[in-house]
Amino acid sequence: MKLRSSWSLVSLFAILVALGVVSAVVLISQTQPAVPVAGGMTANCPTTSATPTNVTLGGSGQETFSCDTAAPTTHPAFTTGGPVLVTPTVTGLNPPYNSTGLFAYVANGAVTTGTCSARTGASRITDGQPMTLTQNSWNYCAKYEIVGLTGLPQFTITWNL
Repeated sequence: MKLRSSWSLVSLFAILVALGVVSAVVLISQTQPAVPVAGGMTANCPTTSATPTNVTLGGSGQETFSCDTAAPTTHPAFTTGGPVLVTPTVTGLNPPYNSTGLFAYVANGAVTTGTCSARTGASRITDGQPMTLTQNSWNYCAKYEIVGLTGLPQFTITWNL
């Protein structure tokens, strides 16, 4: 009988210890919510249109790229839904384009023509250099110098996180 009491006490002790360990391991549990991205980018057209639509042989100036040659201020190349930190990859931006003269600017800003760097919200686009764009509608502006017989070459900008 004494052996049976000892086993009962040992079993009771084991159960109490197990309960104590379980309650000591999980004191509280909290799940944190998913947090969405505030920004984002949307291309408004797969290929932009140039304004002006042709350039002068031997001439220099600025070229605007939007989704509509006739209405660049109301048909922006892309939009951002909030601030975004992105890295542009620029391919094919060859002379007569000036590689330091490529900008994104606010499509419907106060200044939408003339020198690229003086346009509203102008942000220089440099290949491989991260940049922050605020929430807005954007067009591109590229400076060119001394246009040759072939005119201005096609180029591509790819935006990466």
